Amino acid sequence: MKKRALILAGLLLAAAVVSCGKATGEEPSSTAGEEFPSSSEEADQGSGAESEPGTGAYDPDVNIVYTVYPEPEFPDLDLTGKTFRISTAGGTTFSSEGLNGEIINDTVFARNLKTEERFGIKIDMEYTSSEQGNLEKIVSSGMSEYDMVFGVGEWMTGLLSRGYALDLTDIPYIDFSQGYWFPNLLERFSCYDMIFLTPSDIDPTILGATHVTFFNKRILSEYDLENPYQMVYDNTWTLDNFLTMVRQVSRDVNGDGVMDEHDEYGLGEFWGDASGTFTLLAVGSGMRLTKRNDDGSLSFAVDGEWLQKMIDRTSEVLKDRSVSIDLRDYQRKIGENESILDITLFQDGHELFILSKIEQMQRGLRDMEDDFGVVPIPKYDESQKDYYHRAGLLTCYFCVPATSPDLEKTGAVFTYMTWLSNQTVLPAYYEVTLKQKRTRDEDSAYMLDLIHNTISFEFGDVWTELGDYIGKSFETGSYERTVGSMMKVLTKSLNKLQQKLLNLN
Repeated sequence: MKKRALILAGLLLAAAVVSCGKATGEEPSSTAGEEFPSSSEEADQGSGAESEPGTGAYDPDVNIVYTVYPEPEFPDLDLTGKTFRISTAGGTTFSSEGLNGEIINDTVFARNLKTEERFGIKIDMEYTSSEQGNLEKIVSSGMSEYDMVFGVGEWMTGLLSRGYALDLTDIPYIDFSQGYWFPNLLERFSCYDMIFLTPSDIDPTILGATHVTFFNKRILSEYDLENPYQMVYDNTWTLDNFLTMVRQVSRDVNGDGVMDEHDEYGLGEFWGDASGTFTLLAVGSGMRLTKRNDDGSLSFAVDGEWLQKMIDRTSEVLKDRSVSIDLRDYQRKIGENESILDITLFQDGHELFILSKIEQMQRGLRDMEDDFGVVPIPKYDESQKDYYHRAGLLTCYFCVPATSPDLEKTGAVFTYMTWLSNQTVLPAYYEVTLKQKRTRDEDSAYMLDLIHNTISFEFGDVWTELGDYIGKSFETGSYERTVGSMMKVLTKSLNKLQQKLLNLN
């Protein structure tokens, strides 16, 4: 296959999607990389760093116009014979023993080989049962053979605030303004302009853990509803329109007079925690947990009045059991584990919409009988400039241990691998993901990359507990009782954390 040959040759031109032509030749507009708006008055409106523009290259195998970013430049570093070692408790896309015909495996093998040849080094991925424990062991023991640690961010933050990792903005050659890093990372994920954790396309499963909107094409057609793909292109894929569509789907399939898991709904929803349907919709509508102040410090940005309106607005639909089925109740009823909680009924054709992880396209949805599509989480309204996707709660990040031996080596190799992964591993991930669908459509690749470019890696999600209270506020129906009553305690904790980080500088 031509695509595979290009990947293995290291010649695949790919990265962030900036546009995707439809079959008619129409080119939908993209605002990826622009400022994320917020419907919350207190949310920060900063656009963050601008990405360096690249050049476009079309790949007919996936119907995308890719942005090709130029290779980062480094001075003549003498790294010959050195090892670049990463400690990780995850990262299955990190290493490959050799070519085996699997697209991602072979692309990773080619990426690692090209990186080793570029610098004359050896890449060593050391797997551990606990990234937190290994980071503590590495630094407290003064071990200098590790360049990076990769693991779940929120599991490592306690160690990072104690000085176990370095500020990534001080590492040579790491420039977060370049297009192959995630947009707005500096603006959203820094504290006093310091960043101790970062995502990278070295591990594209970051995208897989991001929640999106799946829709059932059969149900859409039977109810004669507007195509969500076209609504994205027309800038009408908004919260109100989404909720209106949910309300229109309700059918007692077996005619027993009881709406249960055997019937048809507009939405399968779950709520009451930090990754629940309400929180995902609130984030998609522009909610920010934290905002940057003029001195680089952070403060909480949640507008209580706005959030209460969101609770009231969505509860009318999400808690209406004639159009929205509670998947938590379904889980308890059938006694299934949570790994299949949020996708089973959608897979079986009982729901028009479900907000679930992209990785389900390779797992729960690969054998789905009905055709389905994937679009972003809806915007608040048409004035919102871009879509907004919350990074998965257990997203893994990279950090540099305080004992890292050679920061020039670390910065150069990490930057090069991130760039090369963005150009090759990420589009390979798209291809594998899209091929799991029963019917592949021309819009999906564009949607996946639009989503990739609008993932928010927000400081408040990883370093604070505010997200948990936001989810619970929907369950209780009250911002003030659930979130407002805790803001003094949470603010005190945030300020204490920031002072610790500032003292590390």
